Amino acid sequence: MKKTILLSLTIMLAFTGGCGMTKEKDNGKVEQQSMPETEAFKDEFTREFMKSTEETEEGYYTFESKTKGYTMLFPRDAIVSTGDYESVKDQFESLSFGEKLIDEKISYFIKVTYEDNSSTRDIDTKLELLSNGAEYKGEYQKVVKGDYIIYLSDDGPKNLEYYYYLAYIKSATSDKAIRFTYFSNCIVEEKSCELVTNKVKERTNFILDSIKFED
Repeated sequence: MKKTILLSLTIMLAFTGGCGMTKEKDNGKVEQQSMPETEAFKDEFTREFMKSTEETEEGYYTFESKTKGYTMLFPRDAIVSTGDYESVKDQFESLSFGEKLIDEKISYFIKVTYEDNSSTRDIDTKLELLSNGAEYKGEYQKVVKGDYIIYLSDDGPKNLEYYYYLAYIKSATSDKAIRFTYFSNCIVEEKSCELVTNKVKERTNFILDSIKFED
């Protein structure tokens, strides 16, 4: 499983390094000349998810799922992988996005799987799916925030080849739910690369906390 994770990180690193750098035709939401010079809008597929060309928070746009089931904050220089994207009508959507952070010497990607069906009530099965994807053997902390029930892993492995953080967000008033996985690894050989920093945790939690289910 470790090899699978590292392969995914390598593919995402290559993806964020090369794709989304060219300006292509307008996707129908905004005019080409009015688009920001950010990776999220340079990439044709990624900009289809952006709700506006204006940043919602500094460094972040609002991402709107094609299912119309949820929104979240999206980093201005991240791009969505076309190869990882899957959807089934308005009930299922799976995607990943990420970027290279040269200053922090890391590359990361986030995988988001949205579902709106009765299977989301089977919490144990959904947590098992999350754990299997990262070989996580620990427990989950349950947190209730308003109408959302959130299950959080611990901070993942430390001083290894990659870092991960897992979460399952379930609506208490509907069958909407999201499996959320954060992975990162070093993009340099230097020992100074830190995978678990306050900045990493703040970024991860900022995006995670911004997820909102739509009525």
